[in-house]
Formats: sequence, C-alpha cells, structure tokens
Amino acid sequence: MVRVGILLSDVYNLNYKCIGPLIGSFLGRHVDGFKQDNEGQFDIILRDHIESSKHLDDILGTLYNAVREYLIGQKLELLPINIFLGNYNKQLIKWDHLYLMEGDVILDSDMFSYVEKHEIANVQDWMDILKPEQLKAIDNFNHDHNKYAVTALGGTFDHLHDGHKILLTVAAFLTNERLIIGLTVEELLVNKKYKDIVQDFDTRRQNVVDFLNTFKPSLKIEIIPLKDVCGPTGTVPEIQALVVSRETIKGGETVNKTRKERGMSTLDIYVVNVLGGKEEDGWKEKMSSTDIRRLINERRERGASL
Repeated sequence: MVRVGILLSDVYNLNYKCIGPLIGSFLGRHVDGFKQDNEGQFDIILRDHIESSKHLDDILGTLYNAVREYLIGQKLELLPINIFLGNYNKQLIKWDHLYLMEGDVILDSDMFSYVEKHEIANVQDWMDILKPEQLKAIDNFNHDHNKYAVTALGGTFDHLHDGHKILLTVAAFLTNERLIIGLTVEELLVNKKYKDIVQDFDTRRQNVVDFLNTFKPSLKIEIIPLKDVCGPTGTVPEIQALVVSRETIKGGETVNKTRKERGMSTLDIYVVNVLGGKEEDGWKEKMSSTDIRRLINERRERGASL
C-alpha cells in the first residue's frame, strides 16, 4: 500500500482556488501506484496553529472537497484522505513519500529518516496573501480550541469517509479531555441500502478510535452503543457540548429539550458543514456511506462478471 503525505504551512494565505492543481501536481505521480494496488492513503498535515473550530471547519471542507474531486477524476473514489493537525501521533503513520513546501523544514527530521522526501517548488504560485482586514476577520472567530472538558457526538460512521472525519476532527479539536461518541447499533441499520456491505459495530468502532488516536492521541475516547436520538447525551450530565452536522441540527435540539426535562444543563451545539449537497434538496449530493457501499457493490459485480 502506498501512503503519501504533504505538510502544509501558512494555510491562512493558501490560495484555495488553486488547491486542486497543487494537489494534482504531486499526487499525480502516484496515481498509477494507487490503481495498481487498488488501495493506498493520502494525508495532509496542517502545520499552522489554528484556534477556531469555525476556521478549521472551513479549511477541512475546502481541502477534503478539492482532493476528493481530483481523486474522483482519477477513478480513485474510495482512496482514503486524512487531514491532521501538528499534534498528530507520529508513531502511527509511516509514509512512503512526504512532500514539503519549498523552504520548509522538519524539526524532528530523525523521526522521518525512513521516508522519501520531495520539495514542492514555486510555493508563491499557490499563495494569496490575505489583507489585514481579512486576517482580522479570521482572528475574530471564536477561539475555542480545547474549550470543553467533555464533548459528545453521534452517528453510524459506516465506511468512515471525509464527512465523518470532519465531524470527528472538529469534535476532537474542541475537546480537552474526554470525547463521548454514540455509535449506532446494528439493529437500527437493517433498512440501509446495500445492508450486506454495512460494517459491523466493532469494525466501525475501531475505525473511529484509530482515526482519533492518530489525530489527537491525548484524548480519552468513549464509544457507547446508540439506540435512540439522545444516546449518552440524555444521561451523562458532565457533557458540555454536542457536535452535529448541518443536516442533524434538529437532533441537537431534541437532546437539549430532553436534558432540560431531566434537570440537566443544556449543551452548546456546534454545527459542522455538510460536505457537498444543499439543504433545499435534502443534501442529496452530500458525501455518504451509501455512496461508498454502492461503489463497493459495483466493484464486486464487475469482478464477478469478469
């Protein structure tokens, strides 16, 4: 399996309109290898210190969308993408190729002595220097990194995809100590499309834990079986905040109503943007586990017909 990484610096001034060509300029060198092995992985490490979950959400959505669009064009729809911050667990990632922006350095270079390194030249071509008022607007975002001791979120997390990873990343970014995740039980998934391809509870649990352990190893992660709308948020008083996607805001409202009825404090609700799709059409074009299961099913059928 080929694993490729890029260390991105100065994300505040990166021209996101050019991110597609930037990614294609080096990732294209490995497309044949990805296709040959029919697997692989691509990681982006954001080296800047980010203080706002709102700004992080915007950056993640832009980057995941741009890279996924490129990979779809290369018929690599299922290639995993990960975006980490600088405090990721270096012991859990081994790259075959690592790209650095021109003039960038790796301070702990001994740890990366095994990897083949490449420099991305002409970095200025990918930059769009922000004006002082634009930087001030970003600085005015709520500084909420590690704001909460205990945060929660819930979901099915089947075939962990880009949208799931954004949700988990923002939740982990907000959380200083303990992240509680309600994971939908298999009994509630029997009516899913391509249900024979839905991953079992233990597989989904392990994928979530593996991602979070790499993204933020300092977090205590608790996975609780989710059997209703509220899950642990309806019973655990220590929870301070709930992270939801834009399409599940009503679930957050239900949680706070239930907590209030039970004499518990209401939660701060953080809404993460949906990756793709529009609210008015029911988010039909969003990144979904159903799409991934459909692609897997199509590959199976093609293989069986050969």
